[in-house]
Amino acid sequence: MRERIGDTSPLIFLAHLDRLGLLKIGVENVFAPRAVIEEVFVKEDEATARIKEALSQWLKECRIARPELLVFLRGLGKGEAEVLAQAVERGITSVVLDDLDARRRAITLGLKPIGTVGLLLAAKRKGLIRSLKEELDKLVSKGFRISDQLWERALREAGEL
Repeated sequence: MRERIGDTSPLIFLAHLDRLGLLKIGVENVFAPRAVIEEVFVKEDEATARIKEALSQWLKECRIARPELLVFLRGLGKGEAEVLAQAVERGITSVVLDDLDARRRAITLGLKPIGTVGLLLAAKRKGLIRSLKEELDKLVSKGFRISDQLWERALREAGEL
């Protein structure tokens, strides 16, 4: 069974786009660690309402059984560390992370990170969204930070540049 664990930033930004369901692309189960859930609900808005709805339907909260794994993930945010620890603990390779340091650490752990932009690109390729550029513009308007290089590469891969 293919499973995925998501971090705070992708959950919040996909919820802002009303595209949380993209987390399910290519997997059967999607998890969010307790620390991620706590970070999500620091500020309640329309995005958190969508995440709350997903938690009542298909998004599953998970708790770490071996907190000692977190010791090896120092330097990362609490949510990111729990995503990686949960992935290792549960044998899940697909992790959704936007933070570059967390993504690099995931790779060293043998995990396969994908970010918000990667999920939107996958959705574009599957015909689930009409325009990657429109989605990226909306993301940026909500405070998402993206490098010029990633912006160009994603649009080029989507056939929009």
